[in-house]
Amino acid sequence: MADTTTIPLTLEERLPMGEVLAVEASWDTFLCILEKGEYPVQYDEGKILSFMGYGTEEHEALIMRIGHLLASLLEGSDCQIFGSNLPITTLEAGKRYFNADCSVVEGQVERVALKGGMTAVVNPKLIVEVLSKNTRNFDLGQKFQHYKTMPALQQILYIDSESTTIISYRRQDAEGTWLIEEFSAPEAEVPVLEAGTLQLQDIYRL
Repeated sequence: MADTTTIPLTLEERLPMGEVLAVEASWDTFLCILEKGEYPVQYDEGKILSFMGYGTEEHEALIMRIGHLLASLLEGSDCQIFGSNLPITTLEAGKRYFNADCSVVEGQVERVALKGGMTAVVNPKLIVEVLSKNTRNFDLGQKFQHYKTMPALQQILYIDSESTTIISYRRQDAEGTWLIEEFSAPEAEVPVLEAGTLQLQDIYRL
């Protein structure tokens, strides 16, 4: 396994290593990088993962917009809305650490200890990922498979930053059946939990 001498700590050291970095490392090594590093990292399947792709204006605007729209839709509820720095982990076997572009927790936030004062949340009810070229395969692939194991999670929204398309996964039962819906028409209304709908044209400013 790698140690902290083979994984860059500073953003300056990280940038020349490409847009996507995947390095085999132990969980303890990951926690050291998480604690001391200057750039975002995630952890899955025994690897430290870093995605440093160019943040387009549309990608960043979509993150801000969905957060604002969710805040309006969920106003008065017992929900909290969090941004992309919220640490998320699953309770399944193995060590994992993810960041979502936006997440919603209903009621009290449940956490597990990582190291020192660092913790990760285990009970998001809604997760939103804004898809980009570098993260699309990871977000829709292995990351999604782990998200589905979280008992509290009821919905995942994938918002495409390169086309006006939203994919919604909504949990149907405790056995793990998910309803998959795709929305691309400007007048489409995207259901969000039990709170109501968001219009695709509002999300994309069409």
